[in-house]
Amino acid sequence: MLAALLLFGPGTAIAETIRISGTGGAIGTMRFLGEAFRKAHPDVRFEFMPGMGSSGAAKAVLAGLLDIGLCGRPATGEERDQGVAEFRYAKTPFVFGVNRSVRKTGMTLAGVVEIYAGKRNRWEDGSRIRLILRPSMDSDIPALKGMSLEMAAAVDMALHREGMIVAMTDQDAADAIELTPGGFGATTLALILSERRDIRAMALNGAVPSVRAAADGSYPYTKTFCMLTRKHPSATVRRFIEFVRSPAGAAILAKYGQIAVR
Repeated sequence: MLAALLLFGPGTAIAETIRISGTGGAIGTMRFLGEAFRKAHPDVRFEFMPGMGSSGAAKAVLAGLLDIGLCGRPATGEERDQGVAEFRYAKTPFVFGVNRSVRKTGMTLAGVVEIYAGKRNRWEDGSRIRLILRPSMDSDIPALKGMSLEMAAAVDMALHREGMIVAMTDQDAADAIELTPGGFGATTLALILSERRDIRAMALNGAVPSVRAAADGSYPYTKTFCMLTRKHPSATVRRFIEFVRSPAGAAILAKYGQIAVR
């Protein structure tokens, strides 16, 4: 303690670090929110760890390894029972992205079902469709299955088909879509915009994914982001959560493809 006082001097505040990770689609925008928060709170530091998914984020929060876990699904009853607190803060269009080599700009959900079911494997120009999947336990899977009963069955078919590309994280999936000729897969508008990805978000059933379209319901497929903490986070973490859910935070969320929610 004496050494610390000598080092920092009287009246000098020691910076508090907020450690954040979780679902990859939310991390890019959270970095911008952290930068904006620090303008008013320069004594706060942020440490963004590599994406670890929603379930990994919940476990890391409970273990004290993260101050805020970013989740692409609601906290489970078990997670709440173990001491997780949940703060919903945004939703973003859940989209199908394609590699820029694909000239197509829109699809029907029925066409997407055909791709996942393995009934369609070529684009209109004859080039191969390379479907990018996520692991069966990833939060994208229930989002996909919730689109329709036919989509749920098609996703199960794709997950059991051999030789498929399976991306472990949101960033891995975005990399695969971006770098694979003919690449096609699920992602979020938030990730595409916040990471400036060279991925085209496809119109679906004639609706172009955007913040406005998600807000008015004309684009109905969305994914909700939550911040997870322990039940009694620090005062600094609480202030940051309040900032994310403030009008200033909402403006940043909108810039990167998200609608503020509570």
